[in-house]
Amino acid sequence: MMRGISGVSLALAALSGLVLGLGMVGAARPASAAFISEERLLRACAAHDPASEADCAGYIVGVADTALQRGEVCVPAGVAVRSLREAVLAELRRHPAPEANAAAAVSGALRTLYPCPR
Repeated sequence: MMRGISGVSLALAALSGLVLGLGMVGAARPASAAFISEERLLRACAAHDPASEADCAGYIVGVADTALQRGEVCVPAGVAVRSLREAVLAELRRHPAPEANAAAAVSGALRTLYPCPR
């Protein structure tokens, strides 16, 4: 059984993240060091429409799912996607790095918020 985030909302969020990622990659400038910057992710997450909220959650959950599979974080079972999203966004706002790669920034926030016991 998988640890951490589960349920239909995870699948929907991950699919939304894929859509967001594809849309943002297509709009990225070729000279950019990252596909999606932290600043760009935070702007998308700040938009208050259902599609943007789902895209934001999907991106964060996609990074979280990868980090979980790699054993980099230990998100407790049953954490709601909305709770994960809000916690990660709060951590990113506490330690802004606008030019940072969004995936690296989200991974760092997740490691801070949900470290694995040693």
